[in-house]
Amino acid sequence: MYNSNTNDNKLIKKIDEILSDFKDFEQPYVNNNGDIIIRKKKVTIKKNNNSSILTNIFREIIKNDLKKNRV
Repeated sequence: MYNSNTNDNKLIKKIDEILSDFKDFEQPYVNNNGDIIIRKKKVTIKKNNNSSILTNIFREIIKNDLKKNRV
């Protein structure tokens, strides 16, 4: 097991100051082996289905108009 000391704490604070400019990373920490871990935040992209629904509606309208013009 690794015991952190004041130098590690100072280093983590400096790394945290640098990472504050970036929004994609979590706060750094020291694991049990003494390694400094900096994880990237998970980005969840929510798919917006409103545009596809709107596109489908227009397709149906155009399809129905074409049928009426042929008859």
